Amino acid sequence: MKMDSMLVPLEIHGAAAAMAPAVEEIARLGVERVELLYVINIRETAGDPGIHAHDREVMAGWTKRLETCGVPDVGAEVVAGIPWIEILERAEAALPSLIVMGSHGRSLIPRMLLGSQTENVLAHATVPLLILRLTVMKEGDPTACTLTTDRIFRRVLYLTDFSGDADRCIPFIEWMAGARPERLVIMHVQDTRRLWTASQEQISEFNRKDAARLADLKQRFEPLGIPQVVTMLVTGNAIDEILGVEETFEPTLIVMGAKGRHSAIRSLLGGVTGAVVHGARAHVLVVR
Repeated sequence: MKMDSMLVPLEIHGAAAAMAPAVEEIARLGVERVELLYVINIRETAGDPGIHAHDREVMAGWTKRLETCGVPDVGAEVVAGIPWIEILERAEAALPSLIVMGSHGRSLIPRMLLGSQTENVLAHATVPLLILRLTVMKEGDPTACTLTTDRIFRRVLYLTDFSGDADRCIPFIEWMAGARPERLVIMHVQDTRRLWTASQEQISEFNRKDAARLADLKQRFEPLGIPQVVTMLVTGNAIDEILGVEETFEPTLIVMGAKGRHSAIRSLLGGVTGAVVHGARAHVLVVR
């Protein structure tokens, strides 16, 4: 997979500084273009020219850092508006390969599972979104915010239900193999909430077919040079099983599709995906 472009919305007066090492790690994997975007929230500022000048200076620093990481084309823009709306409009116009956002923005409220801007982008985006998980140590203090891991791609958990969105994760796994993950776990859950009418014989047949699918995926990923590629086929409540494995395996990144095979047609985010994004401690890549 070739990473053509990446849109990185920043909250300059919030969690942006904490995100920098992760954004640089992604950039070093190979990205043709990075578009940095800072949206001055018109609900919070009167548009002081001094604020704009400072923000452009900060963005210039970010631009230089990404160019040092080998990105050949870096753009930076400071605009005024409603952040999540501006982000979605640019994503819809440019169709980046990936949007990268922090789990928290300026408010840095520890009890919030996601910042409101990230929450809105997650709900409405039509392109893949990588949410960098930030630990907030002190409410409202940007200097007391840090990434939950020192490396994004150290241990990867790939969740698949063999749907179209799950299959679209595969090129991302192949791309991130360039970061030399230590371990990749490929997991499928036979969700008992969907199987309550199935007989034991039918469940056994499902297991046989899905074990073969997992073996095919393992065979595809093994030549990528990842030291450990492991498959897991479990039966139970999908959300509970996934979060249980996350607690044991402690992945640094979870990769999953936005919708599963059973999501409503009009829904942009499946129920399991939403629960994992909000309940996991790892960074999460949601692929559409």
